[in-house]
Amino acid sequence: MIVHVRRGSAAEAGELVTYDLTGDRLEGWEGASVSTLLRHIQQTLDPSLSYVLSCRRGLCNVCAVRIDGTTRTACTTPAVSGMVIEAAKDNLILKDTVAELSLVRRSRIAGTA
Repeated sequence: MIVHVRRGSAAEAGELVTYDLTGDRLEGWEGASVSTLLRHIQQTLDPSLSYVLSCRRGLCNVCAVRIDGTTRTACTTPAVSGMVIEAAKDNLILKDTVAELSLVRRSRIAGTA
């Protein structure tokens, strides 16, 4: 499985880093959540990668990221090869996929994410 993670804002030409996870798991990555994938990347390939994870059930929206252009919760979204993962809002990026959370939650509730 190949995934791309934008590190920084797309508007500011943030670096798009490609991770090749082919062969990293015996079962493959089908069915794994994006948050599981990000955790694996951070723990085994790139310890400098930042991401947020809280309830792991899609209830809190803390792990909201933009996946292929759509804001979703990383803990409930299945990983797909070729996906692009980035911060939910370019102008709220703190680091990598981490954004200022209170504003992200407000915009998701309002349906403007």
